[in-house]
Amino acid sequence: MIRRLWPRSLAGRVAVVLLAGLAVLCVAAAALYLHDRGERTMGLFARAMSVQVAAMADLVEATPPTERPGLLATLGGPMMRVRVATTAPDNRAGNWKRPAELPGPIRRHLDKLDMRALLIRLYRPWEDGPDDDLDDLDGHGGHGGHRMVIAVGLRGGEWLHISLQRMRPPWRWRMGPWVWLLLTVILVVAGVVWAAHRMTRPLRLFAQAADRFGVDVRAPPLPESGSRELRRAAAAFNRMQDRLRRFVDDRTMMLAAISHDLRTVLTRLRLRAEFIEDLDQQNKAIADIDEMQSMLEETLSFARDDAREEAAVETDLAALLKSLCDTMSETGPPVVFTESSPLPATCRPLALRRAIRNLLDNAVRYGGGAEVSLSQDKGEAVIEIIDGGPGVPADMQEKVFQPFFRLEGSRSRETGGTGLGFSSARAILRRQGGDITLQDAPGGGLLVRLTLPL
Repeated sequence: MIRRLWPRSLAGRVAVVLLAGLAVLCVAAAALYLHDRGERTMGLFARAMSVQVAAMADLVEATPPTERPGLLATLGGPMMRVRVATTAPDNRAGNWKRPAELPGPIRRHLDKLDMRALLIRLYRPWEDGPDDDLDDLDGHGGHGGHRMVIAVGLRGGEWLHISLQRMRPPWRWRMGPWVWLLLTVILVVAGVVWAAHRMTRPLRLFAQAADRFGVDVRAPPLPESGSRELRRAAAAFNRMQDRLRRFVDDRTMMLAAISHDLRTVLTRLRLRAEFIEDLDQQNKAIADIDEMQSMLEETLSFARDDAREEAAVETDLAALLKSLCDTMSETGPPVVFTESSPLPATCRPLALRRAIRNLLDNAVRYGGGAEVSLSQDKGEAVIEIIDGGPGVPADMQEKVFQPFFRLEGSRSRETGGTGLGFSSARAILRRQGGDITLQDAPGGGLLVRLTLPL
């Protein structure tokens, strides 16, 4: 359960850790505050109570018995009731406490009553007081606050009973702190979430830049912002991207130079082959030169990575596949496209068309035809090409993507080509965020599966 609820993003985890720390700190601070507040409040209450009870006892003793009813009525009030009892409190239930048995704040402030007999009974908020002590206090019947009965022994053997009730504050006063606490929690949570997303934003940009760089080596550099560590990581990433870009450019320039020189040599060889008197040998030499020329062009096209310069535009994949299949069917074996609803995707259409054509050429060459279908799965376009050929062994389905690797052993273009078709197609798809995989078709043959982000 904890693992499922634990956030997956770094921002969420940072926010949870910060909020957990703040929650522990707030609980500890609130506990200390409430404890200190309770101690101080009880101390102030006990101090005032001890002085007031001592004064009442002295006043009642100095008042003649005939005048005591009026005095007791005057001393009483909405939150206090005073009466004189002729007998000591009944402690059979064990609820009356002596000063030494009371809580510290009350015990410490009863020094003014040490010379008198004293019994105190404390009632919890949910307990009912005896009718003769707490009934009808402020019209609440002894309910609604903390209650206390103090019995003080008088010199004449009588006992002065003082019933006190500390009422709870109005509900709007009690709700005020909780409202402010709720508002504070909301503000703190919003601030923590904003700060966590703010702190992790450079990491998200870093991941996006890495994804862009994976499909386009000429993507714009990553902004160097954030903390010192993130700025250093972004600078290192930009340096790596610049070095790889220069490496690719240098390789392309070198291959272009080699291409120019080799074409010159091949042109001279072709002219010399024209002077071979044996027609059979002449045709073979010219065929070899043509094959070398074709291999050179395909190799340079694969190395130059022409598709990288093409701008990505929104393209209807269904229309692109139908047009390509119809064109190939007109000049060769049938290539059947299963009709599909329009499926727009942002891609480089010319490069994608070239990659799919390479795969269809392979299907036509080895399977005598192909079936093409288009679908959508989890935000990706899925293109499947099925042929009826011999297929590819499972242990070779990844090796065929290596440049110049061919299952057919000869180097004849009529039987195997140059071995760059699958390599070039996968390179084009991966530069656009997609991929190509091979597997055995359900009814025999080869199933080529292309995925492309929409």
